[in-house]
Amino acid sequence: MKHRALLILTVASLCAALTGCGTGGVPAASSAAPPAVSSASSVSSSPPELTEEDVLAAYAAAAEVYDWFDLCSLPTAGEPLAEDGSPYDPEQDGPAYWTVEYPSPQTYDDLDVRVRSSVSPELRTYADLDIRVRSCFSPELSDELLGGPAYRDIGGRLCTLGGARGGNLYYFDKTVSARPVSADRWEVDVTFWADFQEPPEDASCPPTSTVGFSTVTLPYERLTDGWRFTAFCPSDGLDWDADTVFTFNYYQEFDVKAAYHSYSDWELVCYLIHADGAYCEAPFDELCHRFLERPEDVLDALALLDGSPYRERYGHIDAIVFAPGLDAGWMLSADEQADFSACLDACHPRSAAAQSVLEKIRAVWQSAEASAA
Repeated sequence: MKHRALLILTVASLCAALTGCGTGGVPAASSAAPPAVSSASSVSSSPPELTEEDVLAAYAAAAEVYDWFDLCSLPTAGEPLAEDGSPYDPEQDGPAYWTVEYPSPQTYDDLDVRVRSSVSPELRTYADLDIRVRSCFSPELSDELLGGPAYRDIGGRLCTLGGARGGNLYYFDKTVSARPVSADRWEVDVTFWADFQEPPEDASCPPTSTVGFSTVTLPYERLTDGWRFTAFCPSDGLDWDADTVFTFNYYQEFDVKAAYHSYSDWELVCYLIHADGAYCEAPFDELCHRFLERPEDVLDALALLDGSPYRERYGHIDAIVFAPGLDAGWMLSADEQADFSACLDACHPRSAAAQSVLEKIRAVWQSAEASAA
């Protein structure tokens, strides 16, 4: 591990120039490969009226509204009220409501200008809330959201039961993209990224880590009253049961079962995010040998990591992305190194993001060769 760490330092400056060119695509939910959007399904016969920027702004506005019903209620002020407007008496039946006070002037000023121009700066009445909800969602989805007991008109003011469910502990970030599929429909792909570490019972063991992603596709459709979302999800809507989200107990996975041999390529990449010391040496070698056998598949998995929010959180992501080149220069036999060099030349990346990763691997491989000479 000391030799590998020393060589990582010698190529760090070389890779720093390449890091800024990474591509951040949004992956598909069922695969670790970045999605390829076909021209037949994504481009309508006439140019769409909306731009991706417009649709992403609409998503941001709708996500805030949806979370008022799912994640955390609107902010409140004052004393609790009964549903008839009288002061709340805990000795009597019925829930307590609080008057909504939203937004503060600073919060409103921070809204995107396109969103700010289409909504009221205040939510003082139930009618204000109704307008805001129906400006984002289809009538059916709006009715579903507004049909519950969370919000009421009490004395002409918007009031809420208040409360919050608590965020998803496994979720840490999301990436969002939008694409047109017809003249009357866009789809917004929301990818939720997991990163959670649970301390072990034995302090000598590494934490149990949950990493990976899940993706939800939200339809944004042209209806009678304009463009609306016809389905939606909360802002922390990570599905930790997705087959692209993994939980690793490193002691069990490595020392007991040596399970990394049977991992998918994306699972192996996810394993390496929090692997350290002896837990990562053999899995790094596994990744290198897989690259020799199936370079395009491994590039797709590494491209996902390269364009993910993990890069912003952890400084060692490049060490995983260029790992096949580093490992090939340090661990492979002379014959295997010749095969690796030929593999680099024959490889045909499936995306621009994968091509970027290939160039990083090639640069580190050349640097490792020079260091070994």
